Amino acid sequence: MTSAPRLIIVAGMRAIFLSDAHLRDPQDRNYQLLLNFLNQQKDLDALFLLGDIFEFWLGYKHLVFSAYVPLLEKLRQLKETGTKLYFVEGNHDFNMGPYFTDNLNCTVIPDQQSLEWDGKRILICHGDLLNPDPGYQRLRSFWRSWPVKILSRIIHPDLIWAFALWLANKSPKNNPQAYHRDPSNYLTSFVEKKPASEAQIVVCGHYHHPLEYEDHGVKVIALGDWINQFSYAEMLNGHISLKTMPVDDSPQGLEFHQ
Repeated sequence: MTSAPRLIIVAGMRAIFLSDAHLRDPQDRNYQLLLNFLNQQKDLDALFLLGDIFEFWLGYKHLVFSAYVPLLEKLRQLKETGTKLYFVEGNHDFNMGPYFTDNLNCTVIPDQQSLEWDGKRILICHGDLLNPDPGYQRLRSFWRSWPVKILSRIIHPDLIWAFALWLANKSPKNNPQAYHRDPSNYLTSFVEKKPASEAQIVVCGHYHHPLEYEDHGVKVIALGDWINQFSYAEMLNGHISLKTMPVDDSPQGLEFHQ
């Protein structure tokens, strides 16, 4: 049973919310576009990463997966320029570990979190907790359990990485028609209950289906993904909206236009 989220109060002017990049290799198209996108962000008060940014992440005390060094360096640069980082753990990236909390000074949120940003009450979550399937919820709890944490310290990280990618290759997200699903029913039920009903804005990822609407006075945003859709949300001066990054796959290289 998930405990009621604490309220964090933050003051700021501009924030970006994104999720579901499922990054693997720095040479991949979506990885390069994410780095380019983050390089273009100026005067960014906060970056909210709402889970499944990585194809797989398990935090260790003294090491990180080499494929993610370019993104981690970009996040470090954002932190150094004053951007506050938030990471809501997903179903592909969890137990984020000390690199995020200590090196990046990132606020790690295991489940969901209520916060106040620029005068708005916001609830952020990855979205998988909205899934009512008890089997999925048991599996989710298992991957976060102490036995798995202990095994991760015994098994070599290279083997864990290989096993994680093998599992990811079997994911339904590799079939866009089967995986992208409208989360409206889940979100409607979610917004009717506390603490979401007490928020002014609810933002989630997980469903790879961009969506923006209002329900009982609550602004609801599902972020979509950063694999094919390149959708994200921007909050500026208290107003949040869903956006899509137009991509130009030119021969000179991958570019985008805001």
